[in-house]
Amino acid sequence: MVNLFFSLFLLLFLTTPVFADIELAPKGKPPMRLSDVYHLQGLPYVALDDVLDAVSLRGHWDSVKHVYRIRTARGWAELSPGRKNLKIGAKFYPLQEKPKFIDGRLRVSENFILSQLSLLINRSIYYRNLNPVIAQYNADESTLDRLFSFLLHKKNIVRGQRLRGVAIDVGHGGLDTGVLAADGYKEKQATLDIARRLSKTLKMNLGIPVFLSRNDDYELTPKQRLEPVTHEEVDAWLLLHAEGGFSTTAQGVVLFVRSPQANRLAEGPDASRQLADELLASFQQADIPVVGILSSPLIPLGRGSLPTVLLELGYLTNPTDLQRLRSAGGQQQLAQAIYQGLENFSLNRKKN
Repeated sequence: MVNLFFSLFLLLFLTTPVFADIELAPKGKPPMRLSDVYHLQGLPYVALDDVLDAVSLRGHWDSVKHVYRIRTARGWAELSPGRKNLKIGAKFYPLQEKPKFIDGRLRVSENFILSQLSLLINRSIYYRNLNPVIAQYNADESTLDRLFSFLLHKKNIVRGQRLRGVAIDVGHGGLDTGVLAADGYKEKQATLDIARRLSKTLKMNLGIPVFLSRNDDYELTPKQRLEPVTHEEVDAWLLLHAEGGFSTTAQGVVLFVRSPQANRLAEGPDASRQLADELLASFQQADIPVVGILSSPLIPLGRGSLPTVLLELGYLTNPTDLQRLRSAGGQQQLAQAIYQGLENFSLNRKKN
């Protein structure tokens, strides 16, 4: 369900991730050079697995508790993207920044390495940032509308060209479960399973790249949710969700597109509406109930010409929809219908 997710976009694009290098080791040991490093808002973030490897520690992600557990001489240590502290045994140590899932890996900030890592190994740390970066951004780009325009307005439809790539935002993840069914089944699992099936179907049948915002059960920053759209070949953006109702009778897929006001800056026909029309027809052809296509100013899908549709794929509070959303057959049926709508949109785009 969309709920508060879109309000988080207000924080988007304050900086652009760039790769960097660091050197890290227990003091007195030969340093290890780590290259899979991101700078976010001027601060390096390093994959936790790499950090632990550099200081000869081991850890693992506990998918039940949603924490990363590290075995240390002082007992088990725990980190979570939902908490701003490091737990060692029964004690808690504050963190300046929460760990973040970036590009599929849990990462910690430079401040964690400088302040807390020594607690885990009971000795001092050697750390050197080889590529310091100072992030900059234009304060005038602080509004949600402008941030989306930055991404979406540069995406112009090329007539006579089929889709080159698709971006998919996989709703929710990690501690953000989304809607819960009566039996505890989570929206975040449905969106992930359907996104995986859709990605495979698109790659097999269209042979185009598909960029997912997440490929496992973890939380995303607002910036990470938009990262798939930044790829140059992306010609369509789908946002996958499910929803809940006050009554078990509420049923069916709902498709959301930008409001007419948001399209005033876009040139040419409303490509998002055209894509939504093809998706609606494909769902109907597959005998999947569809409520309809709605445009709402309350859902900030941005301005611009990038074809964008938010799909609420059914109600977890409706027994029929729930069965479709959670079963392998139902998920494949939904994925196949979405694929067919994209394929028809792509074919019609090539004809125009």
